[in-house]
Amino acid sequence: MNRTKGWTGNILTIDLSYNEITNQSLTENWLHTYVGARGFAIRLLYDLTGPETDPLGPENVAIIGAGPLTGTLAPASSRCEVVSKSPLTGMYGRADVGGKFGAIMKYAGYDIIVVKGRAEKPVYVWIDDDTVEIKDAGDLWGLDVWQTRNKVFARHESTPPSSKHFLKPIASMFIGPAGENLSLAAAVMSGAAHAAGLGGLGAVWGSKNLKGIVVRGSRGIEIAEPEKFLELCRAQWQRYHDDPMYDSTRKWGTMGWVGGSDSRSSVSDHMLGTRFKEIEEQAFEPIIEKSRACFGCPIHCDHFLHVKKGKYKGSKGEGLEGFVQILGMSFKTASAPFLTEWNNVCNRLGLNVSSIGTAIIWAMALWKEGIITQEDTDGIDVTEGNEEAILELTRKTAYREGFGDILADFPVKAAQKLGRNSDRYASHTKGQFAWMPGHGIGITLIYTMSLNVNPRGYDHLMGGMSIFTPNLRAEWGITEDLLKRLGQERYNDADIWAKNAWEYHPKIVQAEYDFEQMMVLADIMGTCKFGTRYNHPVSGIYIPGWADFLSAASGEAFSEDDLQAACRRVIALERCYNAREGIRRIDDYPFFLWWEKKYGEPHPIYTEDQIPLDREDYERILDEWYTLRGCDLETGIPTRNELEDCGLQDVADDLDRRGVLP
Repeated sequence: MNRTKGWTGNILTIDLSYNEITNQSLTENWLHTYVGARGFAIRLLYDLTGPETDPLGPENVAIIGAGPLTGTLAPASSRCEVVSKSPLTGMYGRADVGGKFGAIMKYAGYDIIVVKGRAEKPVYVWIDDDTVEIKDAGDLWGLDVWQTRNKVFARHESTPPSSKHFLKPIASMFIGPAGENLSLAAAVMSGAAHAAGLGGLGAVWGSKNLKGIVVRGSRGIEIAEPEKFLELCRAQWQRYHDDPMYDSTRKWGTMGWVGGSDSRSSVSDHMLGTRFKEIEEQAFEPIIEKSRACFGCPIHCDHFLHVKKGKYKGSKGEGLEGFVQILGMSFKTASAPFLTEWNNVCNRLGLNVSSIGTAIIWAMALWKEGIITQEDTDGIDVTEGNEEAILELTRKTAYREGFGDILADFPVKAAQKLGRNSDRYASHTKGQFAWMPGHGIGITLIYTMSLNVNPRGYDHLMGGMSIFTPNLRAEWGITEDLLKRLGQERYNDADIWAKNAWEYHPKIVQAEYDFEQMMVLADIMGTCKFGTRYNHPVSGIYIPGWADFLSAASGEAFSEDDLQAACRRVIALERCYNAREGIRRIDDYPFFLWWEKKYGEPHPIYTEDQIPLDREDYERILDEWYTLRGCDLETGIPTRNELEDCGLQDVADDLDRRGVLP
């Protein structure tokens, strides 16, 4: 087996149709060109699938990619990418996930796992270093994620390891009933509570009869310059501890940001975010037993929760995020115990909480408007705040039962099935549901664009929310002095963020570009995006030392320009993948309701009424963003010049042969 410092240098390919397992070495060119994780995955997806690929057919692939820092002592380096052609959007599908799977996969000796084909009956994959086996999962099919993990771990923890090395950790990724039933809200669950959620990727695994992958690794990761690497790690760990957000995030995780997310929906007024005081982070304090961390993380933003009294007494689990609270506000239920129970149900069924949560909110909006009744919902009362209804609709969506069969396809296919102008309430971009609020209340013009240009569809992790969103600045510890210093040092303009949230600034698109580069860099390196935040005074736009980390780990010289070029290359390739699928400029626009004058009630943060997105301003910043990204202004597709400059001439030639290249 190949052993490359920092990386493992190996791709493991498992063909379920032919029961074939192969291991091949990564080329040195790939290591330098795509770096890792998200970079490796999009290159493989581009080469292995295309417009003719049915996302739920055997020709689709399930990819897991780790980065060169994944599994090392670099802080928060636990992440890996789960990638397939998305059955939800029909285009590029990816999800970044934490836990420990990526690290253990590296310890087993693999940077990438690719699963092809379709098994005749349910199976799971068992990896123990060099030993790779396709095992029968007939007794696991139908079990939830937690039941599956318990059964499989009991089986393999007693299995003698292939290596006598003292490290024998086991990690898993499984789907639940949602993935088995091809629900487009299905996630791939890393561990018990970490969801690779967006894009319906769990349904891809279900279509392959793939219940999951279990890995045990014992090799560790070889570092070329261990003393230098350790010094860099110590310095980075100290930056985390010194950050003003550290104590709060360690205590509350993303639950602590809900107050700053005070917002109104772009879809319907019932998704109101008027700060339910009883559901802020303090509401969870009585049920938090301890904080938990992904592999190698100093933050411990995950928590183990245990409800000790009341209706949901005995409910316990991990992984509650701020999004669950925001969804709870939209449900119009302020019960921390209920949200704990609902989150646990989603994790066990293998459902992405934002996917199913937004689908249920859509149903509540339709119910409120009289578009659906109990005749449509199997007799369920979908009134806001009905906790029993939320739990039952969640279960039905996982099993595609009754009305759940419609919710399982939210947003676009669900609205097509239901009709009745229900699409007007199904907010999305590129078929990916939009679960964040629209423009005008707490969301800037440029951040609105960043949400919508993402290659996987609507995505809050494309760019830099902390600076662009005024009512979140305090949550992130971003002061006016910091903003002025950052603006002056980086853009020679101290007042770049001084205007109202929705106003245009000539340098703001460059700032967004910088944020995007950092988000991609975290994904290709295998680190958590928290690592892009915990580095004042530059707060996420620029982190010195990433190239130093990679150089020390690999023993090869990497510059910051090399990494910036890799990030630029990854985004270009992702956009090219979507271009082959028919995605064009019009698909980078927000949901049409964002252009309209909406609900006139004043918001507690601003004295102005909610302001609709200005289309002319949006067109201007989109043009500027296309120019920076080397995209054709008419189509939004990268030009040949851009692709050749990125070293993607073969991609340019492919698009040209297909008549897609602008």
